[in-house]
Amino acid sequence: MDYKTVIKTHQQKIALSVGYLLVAALAFGLGRISALRYEIPDIRVEESSGVPLNNNPISGSVQSANVDNSGSDCAGKIKGNINSKGDKIYHIPGGSFYDRTNPEQCFVTEAEARTAGFRKSSQ
Repeated sequence: MDYKTVIKTHQQKIALSVGYLLVAALAFGLGRISALRYEIPDIRVEESSGVPLNNNPISGSVQSANVDNSGSDCAGKIKGNINSKGDKIYHIPGGSFYDRTNPEQCFVTEAEARTAGFRKSSQ
């Protein structure tokens, strides 16, 4: 039997098999690419000095000393912003959107921003 006749008689099966292989390879490749973007956040455990820094008995909450929630000027600091979808994103000085970001929170270090649930801006 000639390979040309084999291809002609089994053309539909060959096309389906090649299609399945291409889809499987594409799905596998995209899965590997998306897995590379996953970042494990740094977790920092600190010992308590015994007395909370901002103890407010009325609200019952304790705020970090390095976080500025005033929403005003964060000159030279990391700006944390929450977009309309509820995504928490932080911007570092020199970033593309740093100057036009109106911050909800300001941070001193990137680790503090990540600990607060923010992710780094892609630009």
